[in-house]
Order: sequence, then structure tokens, then C-alpha cells
Amino acid sequence: MSFFSSTNRIRRKAETKLNEYNKPSLNFFVLISLSSALATLGMALNNTSVVIGAMIVAPLITPVFAFSLGLILFQVKNVLHSLISIFLGTLFGILVSILTALLIIFINGEFTITSEILGRTEPDLLYFLVAILSGVAGAFAYGRPKLQESITGIAISVAIIPPLAVTGIGIALQNFHLMQTSFLLYIFNLCGISFGSIVTFVALGFGKEGEI
Repeated sequence: MSFFSSTNRIRRKAETKLNEYNKPSLNFFVLISLSSALATLGMALNNTSVVIGAMIVAPLITPVFAFSLGLILFQVKNVLHSLISIFLGTLFGILVSILTALLIIFINGEFTITSEILGRTEPDLLYFLVAILSGVAGAFAYGRPKLQESITGIAISVAIIPPLAVTGIGIALQNFHLMQTSFLLYIFNLCGISFGSIVTFVALGFGKEGEI
């Protein structure tokens, strides 16, 4: 069987899998809340293990892949659903991070800017390259059903929740620089993932069959 065989069948499976998690639901918001709170706590503690745990829990990456697939298939409804999920997930993640940061301040009397936080305030082209490659890997995994267990590893490398949490921390601390740079890194990651996944879905032939 060639690399591009059964494209339509594989595309259907990938689209079905993505659409299962593309619409905002209670589970979606619960996982966003947990991942944002964990990321905020992990960075406040300067604990990389907790931050990685937050990345694994985060469901926000799935709507990004669904957006890319919907875009190349010209499925306006799915694209809109994806954008709504991304927007609401982003907003909810920031709000939870703000509340968590304020709780830390209430408990400790202060909030220390750790190296884990500072590491999410320096957006550059290398971060964008990481996001592109993560988008390529994620789209390839969704396009090859046997590889979908690797999505967790991809979520770790993408790391879109930590910069989002830092944005909330910046707002809680009224630190405009922290908020601006971390949110820019978040946007960098979203754009890079989307670009990489679009290129990969097209390369896999997912856009050739038209609407399903």
C-alpha cells in the first residue's frame, strides 16, 4: 500500500476524531481550567514537572488541528467551531490563570517571577520553528491513525498552555511586559502549529477530495 493510499478513508477518521473535541463542552472547560491552574502553579513553584503535566492535560491543541483541516477542506462550519473553541479556551485559560495567580499572592503575600515564567517571555523565530514542526508532527499523527498515541508528546513540545498562563500572571501582577510578550509567544505557537498542520494535511492529500 502506497503512502497516499486510502486518503479519503484516513481523512474521514482524522476529521471524526478532531470533531469529537472541537466543540466547547464541559469536559473541554474542565481540562482547560485544570491545565491553566497547574501551569500557573508549576511556574510559580519553578517546577518543570508540574508544567509538563499541565501541557499533557490541555485540550486546546485539538481545535487548532481541526481549524487547519477545516480550512483546506473549505468547511466553513468546522472552521467557525474551531475558532470559537480556540477563542473561548484562550479566554477561559487566561481567566483561570489570573485567579490562580491572585490565590498564590493571597497565600504567599507575593508572587515571585521564576525562570519558568521568564522562559515564556522571549518570543522569537526559533519558537515559531518549534511550533511549525509540532504542527507538522501533529497533523501527520492525525493523518496516520496508528500514530495518534504520539499526540501527547506533541502537546508537550508545543507548550501553548504555559505562555497563556503567563499572560494571566502578567495581568494579575499588572505587568504589561510580561502579559504582552507571553501572549505574543502564544500567538506565535498557534500560527506555527496551524501553518505546519495545513502544509502537512495538504501534503497527505487531504484537500484533494473536496467535501466529505
